[in-house]
Amino acid sequence: MLYRILALFIIFVSGGLSVSAVVKDKLRVDTLVMNSVVEKYTMLLSDLVKDYDIKAKANDTVGSRQNASYFRYFARPTLYKAPLEQVFGVEWQPSLPGRTLVFPAYLPIGDSLLTLYKEQNRVLMQTYVRNPWLVSMTEEQLDKAGEVKEEIKPAAITHVQLAEKEMNIDLAPDIDEIYIQVRRPNFWSTSGDYSLQFTQSYFSENWYQGGENNYTMLALATMRANYDNKNKVQWENWLEMRLGFQTSQSDEIHKFKTNDDLLRFTTKIGYKAAKRWYYTLQVQASTQFYPNYKANSKDVSSDFMSPFNMTVSLGMDYKLELSRFKGSAVLTPVSYNFRYVDRESLRPNFGIEEGEKTYNYFGPSITVNYTWDIYKNIQWGARLYWFSNLEQTTVEWENTITFSLTRFLNAKLFLYPRYDDSSLSYRNEETGRYLMFKEWFSLGVNYNF
Repeated sequence: MLYRILALFIIFVSGGLSVSAVVKDKLRVDTLVMNSVVEKYTMLLSDLVKDYDIKAKANDTVGSRQNASYFRYFARPTLYKAPLEQVFGVEWQPSLPGRTLVFPAYLPIGDSLLTLYKEQNRVLMQTYVRNPWLVSMTEEQLDKAGEVKEEIKPAAITHVQLAEKEMNIDLAPDIDEIYIQVRRPNFWSTSGDYSLQFTQSYFSENWYQGGENNYTMLALATMRANYDNKNKVQWENWLEMRLGFQTSQSDEIHKFKTNDDLLRFTTKIGYKAAKRWYYTLQVQASTQFYPNYKANSKDVSSDFMSPFNMTVSLGMDYKLELSRFKGSAVLTPVSYNFRYVDRESLRPNFGIEEGEKTYNYFGPSITVNYTWDIYKNIQWGARLYWFSNLEQTTVEWENTITFSLTRFLNAKLFLYPRYDDSSLSYRNEETGRYLMFKEWFSLGVNYNF
């Protein structure tokens, strides 16, 4: 009941001031009226005090408790928003969960406190109307000064629960067993190029395998398998196959015959000697698939294992690899050149003496292979071979220029000058030279991996 006593006291103060008149800075008071008002409110306050004491004895906790809800009566006179909202009928909306409640907003905390706040708002509103000059600050200014908070005293800990003296805790990691599998590194790499071309071919009259100018269909395949242990040893292997067929209206005997036929295998093993130099052993063997005939004749110009050429070279290999150029040069001071011809009738055409099937020559040799990416869709691949035993010389320069039109469509230009004086049949009767030349141009599909 204390809040009612304080409320009546404030009404008494505010009401007493309302009966006076303010004229500038002087306050005039009617003594008889003031004495009557004081006597009336004194009696009311006495009754409220008695009622408060009776209820305080019945519930000592309520009577002895300090309630911060009355602070608006004792704080500096402040213009609050809650009385205005209550009088003008503005409905209160509850705060969102988790937001701090700004005190003293108009809050539905409970029935008793709600009644208290409504009564306070009513009293404060009368003060704002009757005695506005008492208001010295607004609620916003009070908020900036700081909120009024109740003192919270933590309860003393009266009982402490002790943990067990011994605890069986498994500190082993909760993970599955780990199995480590050791794998040896794979130093092998494979690649290949496959192409089916339609060609236009040209042969010189003294081409050593024979042939005639014509349009042909040509199949090409190159397969590679290389070993590199990234330390000292490199082993390169590649198999080249070319097989082309042509039709000729001038040939009345053969409807189809080969115009390009090559089966060549090369293996090269090297041991690193310096930055780009390798001690190298190279073996290269070549022959062809099908017999080749001259036009309008049953005479065979060349055949499988006729001839069969093999070169064994031991020397140094220099390797160069740039951004757009990759090549190697095998220099051998001594190499072994072996030739075998199975057909007896063809042996003289390939420089083999009568009664012999093979010949063997020793001498220096040079083998150069390179690939140059001239432009993003133009590539030049070449093989240059030189061998001499001071009696005869063989020079071969194979050039393949590839024009990539799309991923699977390209055009190829093949240029093949060759010099070989190992047989008189290679000599051009008109010029007397041993220089031969072969060329074809093709357009077709290509696949590589």
